[in-house]
Amino acid sequence: MLNIPSSEALIAAIEAARTGSMAAAAERLGLTHGAVSRRIQSLEQWLGAPVFERRGRGIVPTAQGTIFLRRAERSLAAIEALRSELISRRDRGALRISALPSMVRLWLMPRLRHLDAVVPGRHVELLPEYRLAQVEARDMDIAVRYGLGSWPGVDVHPLFPDLVVPAAAPDLAAELAGIPARDLMQQPLLIDGDGADWRRWGRLVGAPQAAMGSRRQFLDHDVAVEAARQGLGIILLRVPMAADALHDGSLRALPVPMMQSVRGHYLAVRAGESRPDILTLVDAIGALGAEALSRFETLLPDVAANRIAESE
Repeated sequence: MLNIPSSEALIAAIEAARTGSMAAAAERLGLTHGAVSRRIQSLEQWLGAPVFERRGRGIVPTAQGTIFLRRAERSLAAIEALRSELISRRDRGALRISALPSMVRLWLMPRLRHLDAVVPGRHVELLPEYRLAQVEARDMDIAVRYGLGSWPGVDVHPLFPDLVVPAAAPDLAAELAGIPARDLMQQPLLIDGDGADWRRWGRLVGAPQAAMGSRRQFLDHDVAVEAARQGLGIILLRVPMAADALHDGSLRALPVPMMQSVRGHYLAVRAGESRPDILTLVDAIGALGAEALSRFETLLPDVAANRIAESE
């Protein structure tokens, strides 16, 4: 078996080198800052040497990092060329949607039958991937992106905001009933990324960063959701993307504030997109997003009302 780093880690590091900032790389890739940081950490652990060094508010590759990333970028370009060749042989009747694996598994896949029905004669293909799909080059028809909602070369349509609420399995939620919000971070926490969301939520409720308790970290949100269902800790559940876990009762929102991020989920298509099937599909996904948000707010009004907004 080849001992090589994941493509997700390589792509994150290459974008960080291009932009000189993990935050900027996260924005370009449609990921959280924590996810980018975690991928780069895994790459540095594999390489056994730092890839970046901090310079003021930014980062620059080390000497070894520069050499490694140049060669890695050439290798990825060769793989991408092969991928493009294979894509050209695919079913040209398919409408392709690119999204992060957690978005595909938690939200898009349960709605795939409905999406197929809105474009008769075509079928919708979901591609779970970490890279930033190049819809402007028709590499993908629609991309679900996470960020501030502004990317060059594409038209953007809002899907839904990024809301996070502490949640736990029913037994654990019962044990934590009545605990003050600022003390919640001393409990076992489930984290996807590097914990940046938890730290931001903690600041908003007045909890010191040093108060964070034991942590289990996961690469993807859907894996963290499953760990929460198993009673392994408290998760900052992303809704409405993962709200089905609240609707089916496998998780319960804790009676503490929910945080609305400055970032959100968006649908990106190429600039000036005019193909009727693509626009119909965008409208259908957007309507499902509005419906998911409305359902969450209707079924859990107390949770939805207890909202604090994050500042940039």
